Amino acid sequence: MATKVLKFSDIKSGWYISYFFMTEADYGYTATIHDDNTTYKSWTKPDEGAGTLHRHADTFQYTGSDGALKCTVECPDSNRLDNSWNEGTIQPSSGFPILGRDYCAAFEDYGGSIDFNDFFVCLVGWSHEG
Repeated sequence: MATKVLKFSDIKSGWYISYFFMTEADYGYTATIHDDNTTYKSWTKPDEGAGTLHRHADTFQYTGSDGALKCTVECPDSNRLDNSWNEGTIQPSSGFPILGRDYCAAFEDYGGSIDFNDFFVCLVGWSHEG
């Protein structure tokens, strides 16, 4: 089984979180959003073959420690996972203050062509003050 852990190091306690998982891969996947003490959300795509887009999206309020939110991605049928990584900030044009963060990862499970379209994780966190 291949496993990767994504770390959302700039997410703050009390922020709202919105995320989605999406896959068109043959393999099954499990993605779990958590910190060291709490599992916030988990989703499993069954290993039922390709041809259908599987997706899951939801929201929650993060209550853990600043910088501790993670997403563990597991692919039981793969021996290796790789991912791209992109992150950005939510801020006014002045550049200050930072009001949130966004992250996106595209995964490759090496079960066929190398195209980094096997599994996607996107997560946005933002302050709800004011």
